[in-house]
Amino acid sequence: MLISNLMITIAAFGIGLLLSGIHFGGLWLTVRMLPSTQRPRLFFWSSYLGRYGITLWGFVQVMGYGPLPFVSAFLGFYLLRTYALANHCGMGMLEIVKMKGIEWK
Repeated sequence: MLISNLMITIAAFGIGLLLSGIHFGGLWLTVRMLPSTQRPRLFFWSSYLGRYGITLWGFVQVMGYGPLPFVSAFLGFYLLRTYALANHCGMGMLEIVKMKGIEWK
């Protein structure tokens, strides 16, 4: 029973990574293709609804296995988002970890 729960939790982490890749990869494609589309509003909203629909559907499916797999999937989703944001915005992961708060004068 314990091994089964561990496997479900690990699989949920992978599902979170996959959902994050679909969601933020779709966002990246949307932003890149938006200027060249014929109907940008329709393209934006269909991409938005599709991305959020897939993401929410995936999390609802994972929630059926309990709270621990849901937390694991959310952690995978968040970590991939943080990694992608750090590496594609000109700042590496170490710089984000070392960043200090804003110093007020």
